[in-house]
Amino acid sequence: MTFNNDPVSTINAALKLLNGKNDINQVVIGIDPGKNPGVAVLEDGQVSEVYHVPARDVPALVRQILENYPGKDIIIRIGNGARLVRTRLINSILDMGVNIEVVDETGTSPSMGRGIHSFEMSDIIAAINIARLKGTRATKQEVEPSMGEIKRIQEYSREHSNGKTSIPRDLARKVAKGEMTMEEAIEKHDNPA
Repeated sequence: MTFNNDPVSTINAALKLLNGKNDINQVVIGIDPGKNPGVAVLEDGQVSEVYHVPARDVPALVRQILENYPGKDIIIRIGNGARLVRTRLINSILDMGVNIEVVDETGTSPSMGRGIHSFEMSDIIAAINIARLKGTRATKQEVEPSMGEIKRIQEYSREHSNGKTSIPRDLARKVAKGEMTMEEAIEKHDNPA
């Protein structure tokens, strides 16, 4: 086993070595939705891989994971928090033809012990817990952001541009719906065509 500076890769390599099974019946991918979701892969109930990636990278990661398990029974379970992110993820992953369940994520995020300040670890543990819970089958959903969500995106655009710009509501709505990235919205606002 090779160790490198990427702790997630090291953990995944160690988990594969510990699990050491080749006959896998079921694969469950758990996702704790948010700005940077935790993602966990369970092979027959055992954790085999964990990730913490930006929300925009989750569909590509899921596609990569699916390709690693051809012909296997795969279920994706996603927590019911972070409404906009969750809805965008569900819609993009459903296009891959996989079953998705929405899980009540209440109580899945652990209280980290004193001196541990790791959102990554908390999100990953939540993803593991979400993968182990049964949920309700997800279908395509319409994304319609609330005014509060639009305001938060506008505030984030100010932070993202170092206070230089605040995107208007129509562009914030498109960002919320996943129709454009924050960078694209800021560029469009700063350089109208």
